Amino acid sequence: MVSVRIVALLAGLLGAMEMVSAAPTRSTPDSASEVPTRVMVEDDVQPAAVVTPPPCVAMTPAPSVEETQARFDKFANAFLVTKNLTEAFEYIAASYRNHNPFASGDGPGPALDVLGPIWPSTQITVLGTTFQSPQGWLHYRNSMSGEIVDRYRWDAGCIVEHWDQGEKYPGT
Repeated sequence: MVSVRIVALLAGLLGAMEMVSAAPTRSTPDSASEVPTRVMVEDDVQPAAVVTPPPCVAMTPAPSVEETQARFDKFANAFLVTKNLTEAFEYIAASYRNHNPFASGDGPGPALDVLGPIWPSTQITVLGTTFQSPQGWLHYRNSMSGEIVDRYRWDAGCIVEHWDQGEKYPGT
């Protein structure tokens, strides 16, 4: 069962990477201080554009646990319910560390490169969300790779780390 899930996950990721490499992209910063925007042509083959938001900036003073949980809840809603990657990634820091062994690098860009082409058409069933400072968990099933538990570490109001391999949802 586990090997079937791994094969399905790898097949999905490889398919997504092929879609990303085929998608035309361009950077359109007006100045060196602006964040590049991923612009993908929308047609019968390519998905709609995913705009890269500016990275989350650490808040000073750091938000309270309650404020961070509210930010986590907004992130979870944007990521899983409305599937708005641009809005969800507003909570990801530029220094974001992705511990997924299939990730092509750290920072928000590589994650958007993989998720952008596939996320809008992925069917998602939310199984639960939990926040226990400084970490939050998303537990869901998606049509591409089955049941997933994502764990995120928050620092100063921003997501700075992510794990999704072998994670357990709290209380299970």
